[in-house]
Amino acid sequence: MGQYSLITRSRKEKPCLWRKIITCVGLKEHWYNYRYTTYVPVEEDIKILVFDELKSEINLTLSEHRGQWSLLREGYYYEFCWSIEIEFDKSILIWHIATDLLFHKSDRNRGGGRSQRSQIGQHISNYMLFLLITRPFMLPVGIGKIRFEATCVEARTILKKKEMMSENDEAKWRNAILENYTEYDPSILRYHRSMSVILDGCRLAQQLQKEFGDDSDRMWKLINAVWVEMLCFAANNCRGQFHAKQLSKGGEFLTTVWILVAHLGLGDLFKVEMDTRVAKLCVRK
Repeated sequence: MGQYSLITRSRKEKPCLWRKIITCVGLKEHWYNYRYTTYVPVEEDIKILVFDELKSEINLTLSEHRGQWSLLREGYYYEFCWSIEIEFDKSILIWHIATDLLFHKSDRNRGGGRSQRSQIGQHISNYMLFLLITRPFMLPVGIGKIRFEATCVEARTILKKKEMMSENDEAKWRNAILENYTEYDPSILRYHRSMSVILDGCRLAQQLQKEFGDDSDRMWKLINAVWVEMLCFAANNCRGQFHAKQLSKGGEFLTTVWILVAHLGLGDLFKVEMDTRVAKLCVRK
């Protein structure tokens, strides 16, 4: 699975001797995607999680759900629906920021140890952002890349203000971003539209912490369920030709999920309605 981190990209650009030449020939975006993308294996725990979540949604329509069912099932729909009932690309960015901040915060609280659930959530979160940035054609149409760039600029502004651009401790500069928005003020959005995503990401992280307290296992169970539902929604809404396009380049985990969705009869492409009547033509001599 490809991995892409918004805050890592925002913090500091990696030095490159060929940067000016790459920019002049119009390859800057491709170079950045290559430069900041990492890969992790699809662990068995992720496969089991995806399959189990799909079984729990066997009677649902995946093309209409991208986190709502998980929130309803766990009893937190009204608390967090504001982060789901919006444009899909914006929802990905908000949950990615919150997941990233909580992952590194829990890492500090555990003294460097990471739970398996939090690791899974972080990997799926980074994979969804990887798709948004490097495979936007596989996701529903939106302005995700524009929002992403605006949020990176805002994150860099925060770190420069706190004089942390040269700081190498990931936990410290993530904490600086979270502490910069200790109180969420919706009125700010009227004047700083580019700040809306990072504000909402911090708001979601703080709200999740407040709701679950020290019960991090339940918190990560909810986070992971929402991410898997987003993953399945994206897989189901990606056109077959784009899945085929990526197969010729090595394939995507998203395509594997799409095939599983279709196999379980949850996708739109191969679904046959129960009341469909099939006529059979009999020809006799």
